[in-house]
Amino acid sequence: MSEATTANEAEQRRAARKRFRAHYRAFYDELVEILFQHDPIGIHRGNAEKFVPEASTMLPRLREARVAEDVEQIIEQELRRWYGRRRFSNLNPDRLTDATIAICSAWNHFLEVSAT
Repeated sequence: MSEATTANEAEQRRAARKRFRAHYRAFYDELVEILFQHDPIGIHRGNAEKFVPEASTMLPRLREARVAEDVEQIIEQELRRWYGRRRFSNLNPDRLTDATIAICSAWNHFLEVSAT
């Protein structure tokens, strides 16, 4: 294998990683926006950026989710972890369901695009 071929393959791998990171970042931003829009416990009404910590802990866990109930459980667990039982008691089941559906749709789209 020539040095030119090896260098070209390395460049292609770097470009693929860069595209994946950009795509992953787009999903992360979408997750933050979904949490803000649906705000299942009514905690951050004015600033989507306040959901950055929650999204940061939810995102890696989505890989273990297989069905919508798994995603809903991840949302519940992370919100309870971040806000405690007292604030979590304000959970709105309809907003939780809407957030779960939106996150599942976005995650499935992310996985489909990432596979190509």
